[in-house]
Formats: sequence, C-alpha cells, structure tokens
Amino acid sequence: MDINKLKGRLAEYPQVELMWGRTPIVHAANISRELGIDLFIKRDDLTGLALGGNKTRKLEFLLGEARSKNCDTVITAGAVHSNHALQTAAAAQKLGMKPVLVLRGVAENKGNYFLDRLLGADIRVFDVEAGGELKNYMEEIQGEYIAGGKRPYLIPVGGSSPTGVLGYIKAVIEIMEQCKEMNLAFDYLVSATSSGGTQAGILLGCKAIAPGAKPLCIGVGDPREELLADVRLLVEETSSRLGLEGGVPTGGEIEEATIGGYGFGGYGTIVKEVVDLIRSVARKEGLYLDPVYTGKAFLGLMDLAKREIIPPGSRVLFLHTGGLGGLFQYEDMIGEMLP
Repeated sequence: MDINKLKGRLAEYPQVELMWGRTPIVHAANISRELGIDLFIKRDDLTGLALGGNKTRKLEFLLGEARSKNCDTVITAGAVHSNHALQTAAAAQKLGMKPVLVLRGVAENKGNYFLDRLLGADIRVFDVEAGGELKNYMEEIQGEYIAGGKRPYLIPVGGSSPTGVLGYIKAVIEIMEQCKEMNLAFDYLVSATSSGGTQAGILLGCKAIAPGAKPLCIGVGDPREELLADVRLLVEETSSRLGLEGGVPTGGEIEEATIGGYGFGGYGTIVKEVVDLIRSVARKEGLYLDPVYTGKAFLGLMDLAKREIIPPGSRVLFLHTGGLGGLFQYEDMIGEMLP
C-alpha cells in the first residue's frame, strides 16, 4: 500500500496532539558487537507525556475520539504500576478531562501510582488477579459518573481498541520515513506485547508498507491463547475500518510473530534474570528498560540473537515502549536482587 494513501486513511480519524514529535532511532553499538547483529532502538520511551511511553501514540487517537464525542471524563484500567494509566491521566488533565483510573493490585504510594496521585486522578484500586476482571468495575463507575451529569469515555486496558491500534500504524509510517532519511532497512522489528494493541498496529503497518521487516512481538507473561485471540480481533476490526483488505496479517502470521517463553511465570513477575539484563543494558548503552515489559522483551531479543533465530548480521529495530516508573514501583524487590 502506498504510504501516502495510508496516511490519508489515518487522517480521517479525529486526533489530538500529545507527542513532542518523532522519537529518535539510535544505534546500540556495544550490544550490536556483543550479539553480532546491527541493533537500533526506537526510543518511544521519549514520547514526552508524563514519563513517556508507547501509550501516548494510542491516546492521540483515543482522546481525539473522546473529544469528538464531547466527553469530559476518561475512564481506563490497568495494574497499579500501569504506564497506560499514568499516560491517560496526564493526557486527560492536559486536555481538560477528568481521569478515572480503575487499577488492580495493592495501593502503594510509589512509582506510577504516586504519579497518578500527583495528577489528581480519581483512583479506584481493586484486589483482583487479571485486568479483564476490572471491566465490570469500569462500567459501574461509568454509571456513577453518568448519574452525576458527566459524559465519560471508556478506554480498555492498554488502550487496546481498534481506535488505539491506529496509533501504532501511524508509528510504522514514522519509522519508514526515518528509515528513508537514515538510509536504513530493518530485517526485524522487535517489541513487547501484552494487551495486543501495539502488536496489532505493528503487524498491520508492516504488512501494509514495510513487508521486508518481520515483526517479533515478545509476550511478557499473559496467557498466549488469550493474547493471540485479542490480537486477531484487533487486526480484523482495525483493518476493516481502514479498508486494508488484501493486506491483512493471517492467523498464521500473527502466531509466528508472537514469541513466548520470556514471561517468567506470568505478567508482572519480577525476576533476577531481567533485573540483571536491565543493569547490563544501562551500563552498555546508557538507557533504562523496565522489569515488566521492555526488560523481558529485550532479554528475548538477545536470546533469539544468541540462538541465531535472529541470524547474525541482521539489522534489528527494538521498540522501547517506556515503563521507567516500573523501576520505582518495584524498587524494593529490585534492590534485593542487586549485588
């Protein structure tokens, strides 16, 4: 598909401006030498909103839609450490909307939860095991706000809806424009995947305008079959909206792109292997990964390269989706794993 045609399709959807601009692509020279690949990092941890991160791209479309519907309140959900919740709260306040965060876990005055409080969000915390269990609470709170005369807009966990997926199709366009300017062509595009929205956008974008770049989306501990089902549905619904028939990833392609084995027992588990990797990358490249998403995905990337599943000499782009607050959310646990 022509890149300008895809841009035109995306421009038909309401958007708000939250990004500082394009995020840089930087060369990871030391780790490239270590792994025998040519590794670059797309710094989507530098999107500019709150602590930065990939959710900003989705929120440009999600809150654009909320504004077009004259909503004055935004309700979303996630774990207590949720980067998505923090970025949603920051974006909503910036745009004059009330943020309501429906979180699971235990409220501790640290990390992203502390920053949510500084933003003045209405925070409700529930002791449930999975993000899907928060949906009923979201709907109850939505009713509460409607009864109070408000017009709430609901955003699912991770911003992973067909509207949110548009943000990462747009990101692939940005990457391809940067590649042209930098005279680069990537063999692989590697990212973390959890709620599926970022993955769906990458898959659709690559299929449409970057067929030479193979997506590898590394699961961070969510049940694989649930993740695959979510991604398939998001791909189908989003491609239908944009009219991408003929350029839609197949079920087999989605499965091949979804890499398991690096979740370490489940979503949100903090393990020494990942903490050690975070320390190593910080010392070699001067940037921080987080223990829930990017640390696990980067560990997966390195293992795939060492096992030559990513062949030697490959040019690889790693998508840094942010998550700095996670280091402070779990600082006590991480501190115990340091020498």
